Amino acid sequence: MNSSALNSRTVVVVGAGIVGLSIALRLQLEGYEVIVIDKLEPMEGCSAGNAGYISTANIFPPATPDLIRQLPRLLLSRNGPLVIKPSYIGKMLPWSLRAVGVLKPESYTRVTGALASLITRSQDSISQLARVAKAGHLLTRDGGLHVYKNMDAFKAKQQSLSLWKEHGISAELLSGGDARAIEPALASDIIGGIYFPGAGRCSDPKELGLHYFRHLMASGATFIKSAFQGVERSGTGRLEVVHSGGRIGAMKIVLAAGYATAQMLRQYGYTNSLVSERGYHLMISRPEVRLGRPVVFGEAYFAATPMDQGLRLAGTAEFCRADTLPNMKRAYMLQRLAIQYLPGLSAKTVEPWMGVRPSLPDGVPAIGQVKGEPGLFYAFGHGHNGLTTSAITAHCVAALVDSREPPIDIGPFEYSRFG
Repeated sequence: MNSSALNSRTVVVVGAGIVGLSIALRLQLEGYEVIVIDKLEPMEGCSAGNAGYISTANIFPPATPDLIRQLPRLLLSRNGPLVIKPSYIGKMLPWSLRAVGVLKPESYTRVTGALASLITRSQDSISQLARVAKAGHLLTRDGGLHVYKNMDAFKAKQQSLSLWKEHGISAELLSGGDARAIEPALASDIIGGIYFPGAGRCSDPKELGLHYFRHLMASGATFIKSAFQGVERSGTGRLEVVHSGGRIGAMKIVLAAGYATAQMLRQYGYTNSLVSERGYHLMISRPEVRLGRPVVFGEAYFAATPMDQGLRLAGTAEFCRADTLPNMKRAYMLQRLAIQYLPGLSAKTVEPWMGVRPSLPDGVPAIGQVKGEPGLFYAFGHGHNGLTTSAITAHCVAALVDSREPPIDIGPFEYSRFG
C-alpha cells in the first residue's frame, strides 16, 4: 500500500485476534480508516479457543490467597489445572514474585478495582459491537454457575462475596439442590454453588471475531497478512509499520497482538513482564448432556460452556515457552475431570485445541500510549479475560487514539507499572 495515499485518519491495528478486531471495529465506527495486519488469518490465534464465558466474577489477580494455599497440591497433581515446565522456571520466577506482591492489601485493592472497572462494563460493550456486526445471535446472558464438591473449597470462594458486592457484581449462594435445579445434568454430590446472574456466553468466539472482520472489510477496512517487524518514525513524524511485505504509513498505530506485543514494545524500554500461559480446550460435538449456561467446576479450575458446535471444556494453565509442542493430553484430561461433575457426559467425538494466553503478573491488561511516542498505543495481556474485556478495551483505546477521556481510569493499566 502506498503510504502517500493514507490520510490523517488512518490507524494501523497490529493483531487480528478478538482484542485487535474489536479495536479496529470501534475505530471504524468512529470514522477512522483502518488497516489490520497479522501474520495469521483473522481469529486464528488464542481468541479462537476461548471458553466463551463472559464472566462477571473474574476480577481477581492470578495469585489469589486461595490459590497460594492450594499451590503445592495443584502442582503435584497429575491431573492438576496448573503446570510449570522446568525449562520455564527462570522466566516464571520474576513473574511469580510480582504476582505474589499483588497480595499486599493496597495492591490487591488496586487490581480488583481496575479489573472490576472493565468487567462491569464488558457486557454492554460487547453487545454494541455485536449488534453492529450482526452477531447478536452469538451472545446470550443467562448467567454463569460455579459449582463445588468440597466444602473447604466452597467456603474459601465465599470469602469473595463481599468484594463482588462492593463492585456491584451480583452473586447468589446456592445449595447443591438449587444448583441441580438450574443445571439438572450436574452430579448428585455437588454440595453448592455460586450463581452470577449478570454473566453471559458467546456460543462461538471465533465466529464472533469473524463477524467483526467481515463487517470491517465490507465497510472499507484493509487486511494485510504479513509478519510485523517493527515501527519506525520518518523525519516528518509520520509513523510506519515495517512488515515482511513492506511498509505501512499511519498517523496512529495500535499494537494489539496478544503474547507477541511485549516483544514489540522492548525497543521502547519496557520490561517484558508477559509470560506464556497456555490453555487447552476439548470440543465435544455430541456430549449427551445439556447445559443452559457456562458452568465452572470449582476444584478443577475449568469451565464447560454450551456452544453452537457442542460442549466446550476449557481451562488449565501450562506455563512454558509459547513455541513448545502442545501436550494434547492436557485437553483430553478435561473430559476425565468433567465427567465427575457431569456423569452423563459422553466424549465419543472430540477435538483438542491449545492456545497461548498473554498473562501479566497482576492479571490487569496493559492499555495505554507508548511513553514518548505520540500516536503509538498498545492493548494486550488480557489473560483469561480476553473475550470478556475485548470491547471495553476497544472503547478505551479508541478514546486514546481520538485524544478523548477514556470511559475508565486507565492509569492502573499502563504497562510502565512493571518498569
